[in-house]
Amino acid sequence: MSSQQGLQQLTLEKEQAISDLNSVERSLSELFRRYENMKGVLEGYKKNEEVLKRCAQEYLARVKQEEQRYQTLKIHAEEKLDKANEDIAQVRSKSNSEAAAFHASLRKEQMKVDSLERALQQKVQ
Repeated sequence: MSSQQGLQQLTLEKEQAISDLNSVERSLSELFRRYENMKGVLEGYKKNEEVLKRCAQEYLARVKQEEQRYQTLKIHAEEKLDKANEDIAQVRSKSNSEAAAFHASLRKEQMKVDSLERALQQKVQ
């Protein structure tokens, strides 16, 4: 009787141990499946990181290239602006000298007219 109770006790313990073992195996299987999923996700993150780093480097290179292009265009525009300012200064200087010449010529002609009018008045008198 006591051996039969011991046998039943052992059978119950065996069934409990098998149940625990199955539970542990299921948990371990679930854990392994999650581990594999996380491993795949981590690989995806690493690939994304590499792609993003490459894109960032390409964008930095493009920004540097555009900055150089901007500087070149800026220098070219400044040179054109300086040239245009010089041309404008020359045109203004030329127009001022022509205006001064015209004013001098006008005064000369006015003096001539005044002189002729005086001469005419003297002849009339």
